[in-house]
Amino acid sequence: MIGSAAAQIKKAIGQLRFPMFGIIARGGSKVLQVKGLQDETLNEVELIQQVGFNAHIPDEAKVVVIPLQGKTAKSVVIATTGGAVVVNVAEGETCVYDQFGHQVLLHKTGIKMVGDVEIVQGGLTVEKDIKSLAEIADQTGSMQEMRDVYNIHKHGSSPTPSIPME
Repeated sequence: MIGSAAAQIKKAIGQLRFPMFGIIARGGSKVLQVKGLQDETLNEVELIQQVGFNAHIPDEAKVVVIPLQGKTAKSVVIATTGGAVVVNVAEGETCVYDQFGHQVLLHKTGIKMVGDVEIVQGGLTVEKDIKSLAEIADQTGSMQEMRDVYNIHKHGSSPTPSIPME
Protein backbone atom coordinates (compact mmCIF):
# COMPACT_ATOMS: atom_id res chain seq x y z
CA MET A 1 0.00 0.00 0.00
CA ILE A 2 2.78 2.45 0.91
CA GLY A 3 4.71 1.47 -2.20
CA SER A 4 1.62 2.10 -4.35
CA ALA A 5 1.07 5.54 -2.80
CA ALA A 6 4.75 6.41 -3.23
CA ALA A 7 4.59 5.37 -6.90
CA GLN A 8 1.52 7.58 -7.47
CA ILE A 9 3.20 10.53 -5.74
CA LYS A 10 6.35 10.02 -7.82
CA LYS A 11 4.25 9.86 -11.00
CA ALA A 12 2.36 13.07 -10.04
CA ILE A 13 5.61 14.92 -9.28
CA GLY A 14 7.04 13.71 -12.58
CA GLN A 15 4.14 15.40 -14.39
CA LEU A 16 4.75 18.75 -12.71
CA ARG A 17 6.64 21.38 -14.65
CA PHE A 18 9.14 23.42 -12.70
CA PRO A 19 10.33 26.99 -13.39
CA MET A 20 12.72 27.22 -16.32
CA PHE A 21 14.73 29.52 -18.55
CA GLY A 22 13.71 30.21 -22.13
CA ILE A 23 14.51 32.37 -25.15
CA ILE A 24 11.92 34.63 -26.80
CA ALA A 25 10.97 33.36 -30.26
CA ARG A 26 8.25 36.01 -30.83
CA GLY A 27 8.37 39.12 -28.66
CA GLY A 28 5.58 41.34 -27.43
CA SER A 29 4.29 43.26 -24.43
CA LYS A 30 1.47 40.93 -23.37
CA VAL A 31 1.82 37.47 -24.94
CA LEU A 32 5.05 35.78 -26.01
CA GLN A 33 6.27 32.70 -27.81
CA VAL A 34 9.11 31.07 -25.87
CA LYS A 35 11.64 28.45 -26.91
CA GLY A 36 12.46 26.16 -24.02
CA LEU A 37 15.91 24.73 -23.44
CA GLN A 38 14.72 21.27 -24.52
CA ASP A 39 13.87 22.43 -28.08
CA GLU A 40 10.22 22.94 -27.20
CA THR A 41 8.04 25.93 -28.08
CA LEU A 42 5.55 27.47 -25.66
CA ASN A 43 2.86 29.55 -27.37
CA GLU A 44 0.72 32.34 -25.93
CA VAL A 45 2.77 32.69 -22.73
CA GLU A 46 1.50 35.63 -20.71
CA LEU A 47 4.01 38.30 -19.73
CA ILE A 48 3.55 39.53 -16.16
CA GLN A 49 4.94 43.06 -15.61
CA GLN A 50 4.84 45.56 -12.76
CA VAL A 51 1.90 47.98 -12.68
CA GLY A 52 3.02 51.26 -14.25
CA PHE A 53 5.72 49.60 -16.35
CA ASN A 54 5.18 48.07 -19.76
CA ALA A 55 7.94 46.89 -22.08
CA HIS A 56 7.98 45.10 -25.42
CA ILE A 57 10.23 42.07 -24.91
CA PRO A 58 12.45 41.61 -27.99
CA ASP A 59 13.17 38.36 -29.80
CA GLU A 60 16.15 36.42 -28.42
CA ALA A 61 15.79 37.89 -24.89
CA LYS A 62 16.28 35.43 -22.04
CA VAL A 63 13.27 34.85 -19.78
CA VAL A 64 12.23 33.07 -16.60
CA VAL A 65 9.10 30.98 -17.17
CA ILE A 66 6.89 29.83 -14.29
CA PRO A 67 4.37 27.08 -15.10
CA LEU A 68 1.41 27.93 -12.84
CA GLN A 69 0.05 24.90 -10.99
CA GLY A 70 2.97 22.99 -12.53
CA LYS A 71 1.31 22.99 -15.99
CA THR A 72 3.20 24.12 -19.10
CA ALA A 73 -0.06 25.31 -20.69
CA LYS A 74 -0.50 27.80 -17.82
CA SER A 75 2.98 29.34 -18.00
CA VAL A 76 3.82 32.99 -17.39
CA VAL A 77 7.02 34.98 -17.94
CA ILE A 78 8.05 36.91 -14.84
CA ALA A 79 11.54 38.22 -15.67
CA THR A 80 13.59 39.08 -18.76
CA THR A 81 17.15 40.03 -19.64
CA GLY A 82 19.60 40.04 -22.50
CA GLY A 83 18.00 42.16 -25.22
CA ALA A 84 20.12 43.63 -28.02
CA VAL A 85 20.81 46.70 -25.85
CA VAL A 86 21.87 46.17 -22.24
CA VAL A 87 22.82 49.03 -19.92
CA ASN A 88 25.13 48.20 -17.05
CA VAL A 89 24.64 50.28 -13.92
CA ALA A 90 26.87 50.99 -10.95
CA GLU A 91 25.99 50.36 -7.32
CA GLY A 92 22.90 52.35 -6.31
CA GLU A 93 21.95 53.29 -9.89
CA THR A 94 18.73 52.52 -11.74
CA CYS A 95 18.20 52.80 -15.48
CA VAL A 96 15.09 52.56 -17.63
CA TYR A 97 16.03 51.95 -21.25
CA ASP A 98 14.71 50.61 -24.52
CA GLN A 99 16.14 48.65 -27.42
CA PHE A 100 16.73 51.87 -29.40
CA GLY A 101 19.34 53.14 -26.93
CA HIS A 102 17.18 55.74 -25.12
CA GLN A 103 17.86 55.88 -21.38
CA VAL A 104 16.81 57.52 -18.15
CA LEU A 105 19.64 56.90 -15.69
CA LEU A 106 19.18 57.72 -12.01
CA HIS A 107 22.60 57.97 -10.41
CA LYS A 108 24.45 59.50 -7.48
CA THR A 109 24.72 63.05 -8.88
CA GLY A 110 21.36 63.30 -10.66
CA ILE A 111 19.47 62.12 -13.72
CA LYS A 112 20.94 61.62 -17.18
CA MET A 113 18.77 61.07 -20.23
CA VAL A 114 19.85 59.83 -23.64
CA GLY A 115 17.49 60.59 -26.55
CA ASP A 116 15.09 63.37 -27.44
CA VAL A 117 12.56 64.37 -24.77
CA GLU A 118 9.06 65.44 -25.75
CA ILE A 119 6.41 66.66 -23.31
CA VAL A 120 3.10 65.84 -24.99
CA GLN A 121 0.76 67.03 -22.26
CA GLY A 122 1.53 69.37 -19.38
CA GLY A 123 4.21 71.97 -18.89
CA LEU A 124 7.73 72.17 -17.57
CA THR A 125 8.66 74.10 -14.44
CA VAL A 126 12.32 74.53 -13.57
CA GLU A 127 13.58 76.04 -10.30
CA LYS A 128 17.22 76.44 -11.36
CA ASP A 129 19.15 77.72 -14.39
CA ILE A 130 18.62 76.23 -17.82
CA LYS A 131 21.75 75.82 -19.92
CA SER A 132 22.04 74.62 -23.48
CA LEU A 133 25.05 73.58 -25.51
CA ALA A 134 22.98 74.03 -28.66
CA GLU A 135 20.29 76.35 -30.09
CA ILE A 136 17.19 77.44 -28.12
CA ALA A 137 14.07 78.36 -30.10
CA ASP A 138 10.34 78.91 -29.80
CA GLN A 139 7.53 79.14 -32.39
CA THR A 140 8.85 82.35 -33.96
CA GLY A 141 12.60 81.94 -33.96
CA SER A 142 15.79 81.18 -32.13
CA MET A 143 17.61 83.16 -29.48
CA GLN A 144 20.47 83.66 -31.97
CA GLU A 145 18.03 85.21 -34.44
CA MET A 146 16.86 87.60 -31.68
CA ARG A 147 20.48 88.59 -31.01
CA ASP A 148 21.12 89.17 -34.71
CA VAL A 149 18.08 91.49 -34.99
CA TYR A 150 18.92 93.34 -31.75
CA ASN A 151 22.56 93.94 -32.72
CA ILE A 152 21.64 95.81 -35.94
CA HIS A 153 18.48 97.58 -34.78
CA LYS A 154 18.15 101.38 -34.55
CA HIS A 155 15.63 103.80 -33.14
CA GLY A 156 15.30 106.66 -35.57
CA SER A 157 18.71 108.31 -36.07
CA SER A 158 20.27 106.70 -32.98
CA PRO A 159 23.21 104.33 -33.45
CA THR A 160 23.03 100.57 -33.15
CA PRO A 161 23.61 99.20 -29.64
CA SER A 162 27.11 99.95 -28.38
CA ILE A 163 27.35 96.54 -26.69
CA PRO A 164 26.06 93.75 -28.93
CA MET A 165 24.37 90.70 -27.50
CA GLU A 166 26.53 87.64 -27.86
